[in-house]
Amino acid sequence: MKLNKIFKFLISSVLLIVQIISFSFFSYSLILYKGVETFYRYYGIAILLYLLLFMSYLLFRGIKKKNWTGFIVSAIVTILIIGVEAFGYYYLNKIYKSIDSYSENTNEYYSVLVTYNKSYNSYKDLNNKTIGIVNDKKDIEGNILPNEIINELQLSDNNTIKEYTSTMELLYELKNNEIDAAFFSRNYIDMFSSLEGYEDIEDETKVLYEKSKIYDSNEEDIKDANATLTKPFTMLLIGVDSSKDGVTSGYNGDVLLLVTFNPKTLRASLTSVPRDTYLKTACSNGNYRRINTTTWGSSSACAVKTIENLFGVNINYYAKINFKGVVQLVEAVGGIDIDVPYSICEQNSSRSWGNNTVFVEKGKQHLNGEQALALSRNRHKPNDGSNPGKKMAQYCPTYTDGSRSDYTRGKIQMKVILGIIKAATKMTDPNQAIDILTTIKPNFQTNIKTNDVLSLYGLGKSIIINDSANLVNIQRMQLKGYGVYKYVYDPSSKSYPAVTIPYKGSINDIKKEININLGKSKATLVKKASFDLNNLYQDIVVGQGSYSESRISVLKSMSGYSVDQIKNYARSNGLTLKFIDIDTNETLSLNNFNEYSFHSQKEHKDTILELVKTLTIYVKKKDIQ
Repeated sequence: MKLNKIFKFLISSVLLIVQIISFSFFSYSLILYKGVETFYRYYGIAILLYLLLFMSYLLFRGIKKKNWTGFIVSAIVTILIIGVEAFGYYYLNKIYKSIDSYSENTNEYYSVLVTYNKSYNSYKDLNNKTIGIVNDKKDIEGNILPNEIINELQLSDNNTIKEYTSTMELLYELKNNEIDAAFFSRNYIDMFSSLEGYEDIEDETKVLYEKSKIYDSNEEDIKDANATLTKPFTMLLIGVDSSKDGVTSGYNGDVLLLVTFNPKTLRASLTSVPRDTYLKTACSNGNYRRINTTTWGSSSACAVKTIENLFGVNINYYAKINFKGVVQLVEAVGGIDIDVPYSICEQNSSRSWGNNTVFVEKGKQHLNGEQALALSRNRHKPNDGSNPGKKMAQYCPTYTDGSRSDYTRGKIQMKVILGIIKAATKMTDPNQAIDILTTIKPNFQTNIKTNDVLSLYGLGKSIIINDSANLVNIQRMQLKGYGVYKYVYDPSSKSYPAVTIPYKGSINDIKKEININLGKSKATLVKKASFDLNNLYQDIVVGQGSYSESRISVLKSMSGYSVDQIKNYARSNGLTLKFIDIDTNETLSLNNFNEYSFHSQKEHKDTILELVKTLTIYVKKKDIQ
């Protein structure tokens, strides 16, 4: 009899200890979910505490009793409670950790030392040479890590280190043998191969040294302290064009999508900004750059501030996803349904053709990850003169349908995003959600904190309960511009880039809709409507109207102008004018070209005029017989 009591006591003690542990862990996991069903979470904890005390009472009461049946039933119920608590803790904690992992503050960055001189085999071959870096002290891969490498390898002992104000200028100097080697992000091939003149950079260059290091994130905290996902907010989604995993290394921001969402009205706007948009960026000292290069410094800060300046809005959050992450995300939600406007073929996520060429046919299709990405990236046709166009002509010469451009690509990208959202709303298995969070983690980064994500629970619950998922109104918007290829000269790249200048009217139309959605202004009431079966309603894309604006002014060539005409041109455009003798470097005061003739001008013609402050004319004295 005594042995039975001892055995029951040991069993009861073990079960009690295990239940206390499981109760503690499960309660802790419930407490983590702040703002999610607060009443029910604490009510549940109270019930579990009551069960803990009640089952403890039953177990120890059973020690005194001779009834083994009651004791065994109590033990089994206790084990079941422990199992439920352990199961709940496992899933709740796993989901929370998956969400919380996106708030990590450290990233791994990579820098490579690159040369166009194939005779060099390693950094040790650099002796009495010139090595270039950018002078941006916040750029980890272009300045901070390279300086550490320079000190570590003692490269400055027998070489000259030259700093540049822009990555584009550094790249130009390297290609044209003005310097012997330069530091870039390890993604430099992806960053530069789409630029005119650098299509073959992978074959033409060699990496002499590579190093990676973990640093605190250089993503500046752009979130307003009062921002929350339960109030109207803005977010910038950045699609990272990289053939390698990761989102922390330098890259082209080839997808820039400004999202606004108003939880009160369930109204969202998606604004696509084409990658070739050419404008003053927030990190180029007032100079013009292609907008997809605002992410070259391995930070989102420049892209965020540039979009803020463009549309006059404060961006509360950002999120960036590698194109490989898009593939993983689409696969994780089981594929997406898209009505494909025209048949396309593309390289895969690793930029491979051949057997890896991705084909997508016209019509309603269920796309896998690689197909969804290929459709999102496509903007070329076979033999359109581009490097991708030449590859398409080789692997899929008949895929020539559709009008393809940055604008059509932006519309398709919105379709893909909406397809992903629609597929994600059909998920019911928590393991699937965990798998998605875990799978895309290496290729996704955001400044949305865990508490912000949890705050969305109430909104999501309201939408589901009221079956109002279809009531979420999404307004599509797209920035429109005009092409200036061969018209505008870019001083940093010393070339005529294929870029577009945004229409001011398009910018203003988008601004207006953004302010309406954020509750900063009221929408104009439409009092009339018409319906025509022969002209069915089509969803309007804001920002794609018909805009009549003169092209941006550029600097003219003064060759063939008289002195008076040059002076009048400089005066009317606020330019400081100088005439300089090309032979003596002496500044002259000229009234005509009687003794001198026009030789050249210092400022390159076709430079955007607002960027030019001076007009320097070099003249040469005539040989008077």
